[in-house]
Amino acid sequence: MLAELKVKNLVLIESLALTFGPGANLLTGETGAGKSVLVGALGLLKGQKSSAGLVRSGAEEAEVEALFALEDPLALAPLFQAQGLEPAEEIILRRQISATGRNRIRLNGSLITLAQLAAWGEELLAISSQHEQQSLINPARQLDFLDSFNQRPELLAETNALWRARESAAEAFRSLEKELAESREKKDLYEFQLAEIKKVNPQPAEDDILLGQKNLFRSGAKLTSFLSAARDILEVGQDCLLSRLERVRAALAKAAELDESWAEATESVAEMNQELSALADRLQSSAKGQNFRDSDLEAIEERLSHLARIKRKHGPTLDDVLTKGQRISEALARLAEAEMELSLARKKLAQAEEAALAKAQELSQSRAAAAQSLSANLVETLRALGFPKIQMSVAVEPTAPLGPKGVDHVNFLFCPNPGEGLRPLAKIASGGELSRVALALKIAQPTRSDQTLVFDEIDSGLSGGTAEAVAAKMGELASRQQIFVITHLPQMASLPGRHFLVAKAEDELNDRTITTIKELPPDDRARELARMLGGACPSPEALALSNKLLGLS
Repeated sequence: MLAELKVKNLVLIESLALTFGPGANLLTGETGAGKSVLVGALGLLKGQKSSAGLVRSGAEEAEVEALFALEDPLALAPLFQAQGLEPAEEIILRRQISATGRNRIRLNGSLITLAQLAAWGEELLAISSQHEQQSLINPARQLDFLDSFNQRPELLAETNALWRARESAAEAFRSLEKELAESREKKDLYEFQLAEIKKVNPQPAEDDILLGQKNLFRSGAKLTSFLSAARDILEVGQDCLLSRLERVRAALAKAAELDESWAEATESVAEMNQELSALADRLQSSAKGQNFRDSDLEAIEERLSHLARIKRKHGPTLDDVLTKGQRISEALARLAEAEMELSLARKKLAQAEEAALAKAQELSQSRAAAAQSLSANLVETLRALGFPKIQMSVAVEPTAPLGPKGVDHVNFLFCPNPGEGLRPLAKIASGGELSRVALALKIAQPTRSDQTLVFDEIDSGLSGGTAEAVAAKMGELASRQQIFVITHLPQMASLPGRHFLVAKAEDELNDRTITTIKELPPDDRARELARMLGGACPSPEALALSNKLLGLS
């Protein structure tokens, strides 16, 4: 409930601080005294749009601050969690509007957005006025009203959960479908590129190896010449190096026969001769093995040309080409897998949609039963509120697309006068009728709530027995929920609860008009009721009646 309210520099309000209680909080005053300003202040806490024109002339900013006491904080757990807060028994909402129109909004001292304020305001305040009654004629809100009377509330949560599962499955399907569409567009290109790479069939570092071979081919003739020349020096002709070295060995062998100290030298020369002979054989073999044909060089250059072309298209390096080929192969394999995954995702989506629709249809059936009960309840209450011939029906039509609240379209049908036929509430009901329908809905609500109900002149145009009936129903509602009633009827103003007087005063010193709101003690309350009954100068009879209404006599 709304426990405290502070307002500064809002239109005609300079400064006020009010404390409210549970049950009925009644506001009365002369026409034009500024009762609507209080409703406007509460509207700002519901997230209504603001403007610099709301700031009192000469002030830098307007401010509205409210303390709400919660009996069931856990019921608002999602809102607390959205703010990163633990559920608490008290919250403070504060909204400041600068003279430039800028807003600053805080929840328990932390800044929040206007959208977040509106979410809190929707839960904490319900204002029934000519402007706020649009929620009653909104089909989406009518659906919410009906769901609050449903005896199987778990069906709505289950439908919502299955709808979210369906949305998740649909998102997965759309994502795969998009991926596949993009892959299918590239499939031909991928296959063409992969065929190009496979046709060339490059091997790791093949271009470097071929370049080495090409360079070797270019120097092949010189290499053969050098090898042949070295071999000729070693063993060609009588004066070749091997022949001469053999003569040296033979001479040393004869010297060793005469002097054994030369035997070692003889062996060394013999070993040298053997090594040089082996080298000569190798040189002869290598020279013969160097077969550098022009056709081989042409083949190498042609292969290098193929590799250069594939590198230009898919490189720049041969490693890049090989990597790209591997990536394309994986993409084509992924495409085949994705086709299977898409088929599976399509099945999952169909199953999720079937489950959500089945639960939505179950919800529709429970809503139809709730609609019959609610219709009868509303008719009974509205007849007590001054509509003796009222007809009303809550129509449930499962014609909407599947959504988080099922498939139902709800329409409140209304006929205040016999013979007119049931028509949508939005098209036929007047402001006063809408107010009483809103009251009937609140009375029919089966559970207590932390929501504060504000009724702005719900009694407009009422009198006599109807006014007494409306006041009685309002008292019934106040017994289980905090309500604010702005009224011109003494029957309504005499309800048990706190009574506040709204008045205008002239600030002669500053030549300004201000609106004041103060709580009335019992004696002053009796005089206010007498004024409402008999005018500015009430008769003793009016005062006696006011005391009677208040139970003071």
